[in-house]
Amino acid sequence: MQLHETALLDGPQPPFRRSPSHQGPPYEQAAYANALDDGLMPDEVMRILGGRRIAEAFPVRWGESPEAYASRAVSEMFVAYLQ
Repeated sequence: MQLHETALLDGPQPPFRRSPSHQGPPYEQAAYANALDDGLMPDEVMRILGGRRIAEAFPVRWGESPEAYASRAVSEMFVAYLQ
């Protein structure tokens, strides 16, 4: 089990909608997993988002792949975290 998987079980709820059959939009899943893998804690991500979903705080750009979005969104999260 990876770090981000244990955080999902033990920490705050992830900032995307989940149901038993659907674990959230792929863009938001990828960004949340990357944020945790890059060192942000779940509570830090939640503070950065301020109650918004990831895609609301960091909109997906047209034509952007989930991987490219995740990388950019996490970079923007770190900038927001440092401000």
